[in-house]
Amino acid sequence: MRTRWSTVLLLLISCLVVPAFGVDGMFQGRVVDPPPNQPGHGWIYVQGRNHLLRRVEVSQASIVFSDSIPASQHHKCDMECLVPGQEVRVTAVQDSAGEWRAKRVEILKLTTART
Repeated sequence: MRTRWSTVLLLLISCLVVPAFGVDGMFQGRVVDPPPNQPGHGWIYVQGRNHLLRRVEVSQASIVFSDSIPASQHHKCDMECLVPGQEVRVTAVQDSAGEWRAKRVEILKLTTART
């Protein structure tokens, strides 16, 4: 009987604790201009191939260049490097409000002109 209660208690605790840990998600797309009247500083908007638009907070993210970009084009980069037209891969966690908080943004393709 005691083992049964221990098992039930352990199962209950794991059901309550596991959702508190955010699971990383990964998605890829093109950085686009923010919609009118939306926050811009510290946030980017990524449009996927399926035209799904995701708003991503990037102020705490590490921003890196893909191996496909020549080393001569690599430089120290922060969130100001993320401009519309770039292809990016984002690793992020969704918070309790459903907002994406990026941990890592990988620039896959640079752009020379804003789109």
